[in-house]
Amino acid sequence: MEKLRLMHITHDLAIGGLQQVVVTLCKTTDRRKFDLSVLCLRDTGELAPEVEKEGIRVHSLPRKENGVDYLSFLKVAKILRRGKIDIIHTHNTQPFIDGTTGALLAGVRTIVHTDHSRIFPDKRRYMIAERIMSHFAYKVVGVSHSTSRDLIHYEKIAPRKVMTIPNGIDGSAYRRAVDRGKKKRELGIAGKDPVIGLGVRLVKQKGIGYLLRAMPEVRRAFPDSALVIAGKGEYESVLKREAAELGIADTVFFIGPRMDMAEVLQVFDLYVLPTLWEGLPLVLLEALAAGCPLLATDVGGNSMVIEHGVNGSLVEPESPAALSAEIIRLLKDTAARDAYRMRGKEVFEEKFSAAIMARNYQELYLRGRA
Repeated sequence: MEKLRLMHITHDLAIGGLQQVVVTLCKTTDRRKFDLSVLCLRDTGELAPEVEKEGIRVHSLPRKENGVDYLSFLKVAKILRRGKIDIIHTHNTQPFIDGTTGALLAGVRTIVHTDHSRIFPDKRRYMIAERIMSHFAYKVVGVSHSTSRDLIHYEKIAPRKVMTIPNGIDGSAYRRAVDRGKKKRELGIAGKDPVIGLGVRLVKQKGIGYLLRAMPEVRRAFPDSALVIAGKGEYESVLKREAAELGIADTVFFIGPRMDMAEVLQVFDLYVLPTLWEGLPLVLLEALAAGCPLLATDVGGNSMVIEHGVNGSLVEPESPAALSAEIIRLLKDTAARDAYRMRGKEVFEEKFSAAIMARNYQELYLRGRA
């Protein structure tokens, strides 16, 4: 059987959840059946070398930052024709628009699109554009049941076109044993116990301010506790200022973006994600794979990962009181955290491995070509 030429089309391969999904699909898709390539509508980004290391070509259409290229679909069509692409898989709105339009011009007849994460309702012009493009797509995939419902409700995409495929990650790196004491010293939190943590982009969406406002109550119950925040983003200075104003600057540790997050997770007694909206966050899957007890807000696809009281806890969003109460409860209940840890690892293997995600998409690609 001749290999099918499959191209992923995305904004870029910068550090982020969507981009990591693309990288994971490139690494786990069956190369005996598919010849892979990636097209970035902007510059390639920090994760591109990971893809290129697999022998996969990464194309890009550089443009000015925040600039609009109204002819990018023509450039996409040219690359698709030159590569004799059989299938395109687009990721989020602009790649869906440019990719689908380019595919129609290039004669590519199999189009799969994934909507990863955004707040609905989106801008009206984007929702109308996606509804139009969906007519030409074989399937439009939501990464969570919540995302799929929003695509049907807000964008009026035909239900027969929509399906859900949860994100997945390679969990092997998260199973390695780590010297916890040594890692705590490295992070500057030796002597701190218990440790609450998260690793996300420092943006408004992640709701970190609500977690900061929960911490004074947590510190009263656990005076030696620490909150470790890994990541970078536009809200970093705002969050540091808020921590100082709350009088918890000596409890909150901003450690920046980490390439060793699999090891950092082993230090956390509790992983807390106070996000305001989500698709299906990879950070929860990473924490599951690492055996971190989980606490998250009940938004988006978080409830697909966490079954409340079984492998983690869910609380209402935008509520410091709900966060502090559940953090304190879980930190006092070692047995509950151990149960979350054990069941979380099982749930990861059952539902969220990279192999399961890749298999689901591969079956979709092949059905689309049938």
